[in-house]
Amino acid sequence: MTLTQAEKAAVTTIWAKVATQIEAIGLESLERLFASYPQTKTYFPHFDVSQGSVQLRGHGSKVLNAIGEAVKNIDDIRGALAKLSELHAYILRVDPVNFKVSGHTFRDENYQSQNQRPQVI
Repeated sequence: MTLTQAEKAAVTTIWAKVATQIEAIGLESLERLFASYPQTKTYFPHFDVSQGSVQLRGHGSKVLNAIGEAVKNIDDIRGALAKLSELHAYILRVDPVNFKVSGHTFRDENYQSQNQRPQVI
């Protein structure tokens, strides 16, 4: 999919708002993922997956920071995330279906964040 310059600008603008709340949105998104799709917890046997845990907060931040890298490299997202993709596919062996469901939980969390939290200006 190719984005227009206007679409790229919109993504960058939205991301700037999200980036101010990376830790909170990342944590809430992972909590939603584990609540909605408990089978995804099997990829985190070494994590404390309880609500608000330090490990969930840290991993949620990592995920959102990776999304931030994709936004920074919007013209080469594939290249920007290649190493991360290889890690999850070949070393961690994460089922690709889980990326689709996690994408939904991050997107839904961002939507709620934009509509229920004070707006970032």
